[in-house]
Amino acid sequence: MSNPGPASTTTIHPQGVTSNQAIRLLAVATGVNVNASGDTVMPIINSSNYSVYQVIVTNASVSLTTATAAVYTAPAKQGTAIVAAATALSGNTGSTVVNPLTVASTNTLSGQNLYFNVATPQGAAATADVYIYGYDFSTYS
Repeated sequence: MSNPGPASTTTIHPQGVTSNQAIRLLAVATGVNVNASGDTVMPIINSSNYSVYQVIVTNASVSLTTATAAVYTAPAKQGTAIVAAATALSGNTGSTVVNPLTVASTNTLSGQNLYFNVATPQGAAATADVYIYGYDFSTYS
């Protein structure tokens, strides 16, 4: 039998897309502390040129009522705001709710990290998961 090629691993979000015609997961952060202000670094998954299409916050540990956040291209609220500053996370009322945040910038980006910044903490222990989806143009760069 001939060698079928290199071994591959399938994860929860396989990244086998080889075309910019599909939206795929660009970055993920689970268990983000939304009761502490500051940045959570979200490394870009296997892309050198991309455009953010959707930012989703889900799996909140409690009903988020006061927390606000944004997504930036640089730490400490610097660079381009992908999700505008002080965006309310109040659409997250529990672990089964998926809350899409409004994307403010759809520029083509090449930075290898995005920063989920909690501006206003929840005021009580709270976590949530953040997923960033978009177009991967690196195949054609």
